[in-house]
Amino acid sequence: MCCWTISYILYFALQNYFVGQEILRSKISMERFYSKILGTAVVYDDALRPITSIKDIVIDPENGKVIAFVVNLSRKLVISPIDIESWHDSIKVHSEEVIIGGDEILRVQEVMKRGIHIFGSMVVTKTGDYLGKVNDFSIDSNSLGLLKIYAAKDILGLIKYDSRVISYKNIIEILPHKIVVRENLVAVKEKGREVVSMEELPAG
Repeated sequence: MCCWTISYILYFALQNYFVGQEILRSKISMERFYSKILGTAVVYDDALRPITSIKDIVIDPENGKVIAFVVNLSRKLVISPIDIESWHDSIKVHSEEVIIGGDEILRVQEVMKRGIHIFGSMVVTKTGDYLGKVNDFSIDSNSLGLLKIYAAKDILGLIKYDSRVISYKNIIEILPHKIVVRENLVAVKEKGREVVSMEELPAG
């Protein structure tokens, strides 16, 4: 077999390998925290300079899914998740034209108009017991679904105590400035975090 033929085969084998690795990497789910997502650079093609950065996230209160990434708070400019090509250290889009007004997407407009934000919302049980305010939350980078909310009580907004992490399955309702969670919860430790996790009590 000629040298150029071997080189040709090796070239395409390596090319397919790296393409496969990129696809695999893009499908791996990762828990991403709101506090870390803020400030994430948005780039297009192979441009070195970011065109903007993430300022907020819009989550649909009905299903807990991310429906928009806000890149300009005052002008309410957003990027739809369907326009994101990849998300690693930065978020890659195909052009600057994917940045649009939030009012161009009906559901995004409705949620923004209602003033629904996960971060900073008060967390209460169905009977009204106050559990604190959301100081962080996490989403699945693959499904873009809400995974957990992190809440704590505070003294004058400075000293936090009684921290909790509540999984999405225990959220009953997401309202403007308030999140309602289940009653039948018991505090348990979550590995790697000095917080209290709220999980359902076993039936019976």
